[in-house]
Amino acid sequence: MSGVQLRKLGALWRLGVAEATAYRTSLLVWVLATTMPLISLVLWRALARGGPIGDYDQAGFDSYFIAAFVVRQLSVSWVVWDLDGQIRTGALSALLMRPVHPVAHHVMINLAALPLRTALAAPVAIAVLLVTGGMSITTNPVALALAIPALVLAWCLNFLTQLAIGCLAFWLTKAAALYDVWIGAYVVLAGYLVPTSLFPAGLAEVARVLPFHAALGFPVELLIGRLSSAQALAGIGLQLVWLVVIGGIAALAWRRGLRAYGAFGA
Repeated sequence: MSGVQLRKLGALWRLGVAEATAYRTSLLVWVLATTMPLISLVLWRALARGGPIGDYDQAGFDSYFIAAFVVRQLSVSWVVWDLDGQIRTGALSALLMRPVHPVAHHVMINLAALPLRTALAAPVAIAVLLVTGGMSITTNPVALALAIPALVLAWCLNFLTQLAIGCLAFWLTKAAALYDVWIGAYVVLAGYLVPTSLFPAGLAEVARVLPFHAALGFPVELLIGRLSSAQALAGIGLQLVWLVVIGGIAALAWRRGLRAYGAFGA
């Protein structure tokens, strides 16, 4: 990557930080809107008071749902809403005229908000840690080495999924509404409300190979030490498979969408 390209990306990063700072109240609302794992923690902790549920006791639920909250904060994206609005209003045309690819623009804008989002979420996570007594972290060296890559891939999966759905705005009036369907499935199948290992037999196996689990449940289980080295490596492999599949769909939708966009003279 050339120095010119790095300077362009740096400028986008600074723009993203400025936007996140300017809209910090909205960002805080977004953080609070993703506290469902902490609500689930209270519920499952109470249910486990009389004894373990499946392979989770109270401490296990504490670790799982605190980690789920953290992973969700670090892997969030909102490109689907930005892209949907830009396509519908024609604002995408201005992005296409810039010397930086529009997708790179969205990547940097989304990433630049993560530090502030993390800072806003930290007091919530710390408060829960103090109330519950903390969470366990894996001591498996393989899992520890894979934790950061797993989080990065989780973010990439969420971003590319939203990009693919956002590209549907090239043909549909309100593509972002379709993301509500995806997020509904995500909430149920990703391990967001209940660990997938507690799903009924059959459903658990299916859920664990879907992209929803790859984007949340897998990195959570990796962080809290519920996966062997072999399972951790297999999980990273599955993340990469879904990254290629969803990335290919997003790239195809982008290329064909731009042709449709240009055909209307936008």
